[in-house]
Amino acid sequence: MIQVTNEQVKNIPLLHVVRHDLQGEKLPTVFFYHGFQSEKELYLHYGYFLAERGFRVFLPEAKFHGERKGTITSSEQAMYFWDTVTANIEEFNDLRQELVAKSLVDEERIGVAGVSMGAITTLGILARFDAVKVAVSLMGSAYYEAFARELVSAAEAEGMTFPYDVEARIAELEPYDLSKHLERLGNRPLLLWHGKKDDVVPFKYSEKLVDTLTLENRAENVEFVTDEHAKHKVSIDGIDRTTAFFQKNL
Repeated sequence: MIQVTNEQVKNIPLLHVVRHDLQGEKLPTVFFYHGFQSEKELYLHYGYFLAERGFRVFLPEAKFHGERKGTITSSEQAMYFWDTVTANIEEFNDLRQELVAKSLVDEERIGVAGVSMGAITTLGILARFDAVKVAVSLMGSAYYEAFARELVSAAEAEGMTFPYDVEARIAELEPYDLSKHLERLGNRPLLLWHGKKDDVVPFKYSEKLVDTLTLENRAENVEFVTDEHAKHKVSIDGIDRTTAFFQKNL
């Protein structure tokens, strides 16, 4: 039986998914991050499939989303997209430390994954923290600066104005931008899944990352899976590959 509980850790709401017979054991653990303008509950199926295979899974609620949305508008969620991403990244380390201290998490077997904004979060966590051993990016971008500029241009074309210095905010993303710190990936296994027709997070970012890693002889443990027809939605095959990748590498 799979047990799902809604918990608060370090004042961060999260779903905790684990097999009932393993709930008290120290387990290999996956932190799974949800997409933009979504919420943790909508990604529970990832937790279920992974928990079935013996993983402990935590699905944190992102800042300005779900239980943490408060009165923020959709436009404000967009304006503060990168604040949400960087909050996810820094909060990951807080969550990890707390859960390791509770002897729930095998510190040597920690994985991170996510979809869209959650995949962007995942790649940023790789850039910041060595504690992650395996990662899966489903429709993400490691190119924070480039993607941020693309999002700003699109927003400004629709008449949006930003209540902060855009250039200063983009500059603050540098420590989280894996594309600028590829050496931080090391030899950690990374699965990149992306649909070629993605019209939200362009496929070109995953393709460029793989090409660059290959050119620099850093792609030995990188698996790149493309879907010729997928737009911004992970296929069942993508979900299955995520589970299999963690089974193999974590």
